[in-house]
Amino acid sequence: MEPAVWEQWPHAFMETPEGIRLHYVDVGPRDALPVVMVHGWPDLWFGWRHQIQALGSKYRLLVPDVRGFGQSSTPANVEAYGAKNISNDLAALLDELKIAKAVFVGHDWGGSHVWRMCLYHPERVIAVCGVCTPYIPPSKTYIPLEVVVKKVPQFKYQQFLANTDVSGKVLDASPRRLLTAMFRKPSEMGLRASRMSLPKMLMAVDSDLDHPVFTQRSTLLSEAELDYYVKQYSISKFASACQTYATGKIDFENERGLSRVIKHPALFIGAAKDAVLKPEMARGMAKVIPNLETRVIEDAGHWVLWEQKEEVNAILSEWLAKIATTANVSNLSAKL
Repeated sequence: MEPAVWEQWPHAFMETPEGIRLHYVDVGPRDALPVVMVHGWPDLWFGWRHQIQALGSKYRLLVPDVRGFGQSSTPANVEAYGAKNISNDLAALLDELKIAKAVFVGHDWGGSHVWRMCLYHPERVIAVCGVCTPYIPPSKTYIPLEVVVKKVPQFKYQQFLANTDVSGKVLDASPRRLLTAMFRKPSEMGLRASRMSLPKMLMAVDSDLDHPVFTQRSTLLSEAELDYYVKQYSISKFASACQTYATGKIDFENERGLSRVIKHPALFIGAAKDAVLKPEMARGMAKVIPNLETRVIEDAGHWVLWEQKEEVNAILSEWLAKIATTANVSNLSAKL
C-alpha cells in the first residue's frame, strides 16, 4: 500500500476518565454501522490498513492504538495493562464519540481484548469477531504462565516477553530487526534446518546474529510500511507494549465472577498456518458462544490480515452486512 492511501485517513486523540490518551483513526460515514478494530502485538492501528481501505466507505471504522502502543499513552505500571482497563478504554472511545454500541473486531491480543469486551461491557457490543485468537473463558483457578507453556509449548516465547525489564531493553535495541523478523509469511521463515524458534529469535534481536529473518524484509509489506512501524515503535517503545504478557494474575483476579458465556453474534476467523494461535484451539468455543460462526483461511499464517487480505475482507464484508441488517444503526447514538 502506498503512503498516499493511509496518509489521507483522519487521526484523532482523546483522553479517558483515567487520564489515558488514546490515538485512533476514524474512517467512514458517521451514520454507518460503527466497527472498532483492535490490534495485537507487535502491531498498531496500522495493522488494519487493508481492511480500512476495503471497508471504510461503508462502515464507520474506529481503529485505536491500544494503550502502550504507538501514539497512545504508555503507563509504567503493569496493572494498567490488564484486559479490564483496555476494555474500559474501548468503552471510553465510544463515550467520546457518543456511540451507544459497536461491532468489535480484533486480531492477536486485539482478539483477546474484544472477547473480553463482551464480558466487561456487554451492553456496548453489537457483535464480535476474533481473528486468529480463540475465546478462552475466564478460568476458575489461576494458571501461571509456566504451567500454560507446559500445556501449550508454542507459548514459550511469552515467558521472555512477560519479563518486561529484559524484553523491553532487548527489543528496543533494534525495532527494525524485530519487526523485520516478526512480519513474515510461514514460507519466509527459511529452510526448516535453519529456522529459529520464536524465543531464540526474540532474544537475538539485540545481538549481531546474521540471519535472513533479521535482514530480508517480507513481501507482506513494503519498505514504506515497515518504516512506519519502525518509526512508531522507536517512539513508544516495546517496554510498554510487552506489558500485556505480564498481566495473567491481574486478569484472573479481575475476571472473578464474570460470565463465561458470550451471547453476542460472533465470528472466529482462523489462519490454518498460524504456528502459535492454531485454529484447533478454537474447537471448544461453540460451547460458550452459542451464536458462533467459524471460518478458517487455509493458505495463511498469523499475519492473515495482510497475507490474505482479499479473503479476510470478503469474510468481514459478508458478516458485517448480516450484522447491519439486524442492528438499528440509526439508534446507536449514545444518550450520554
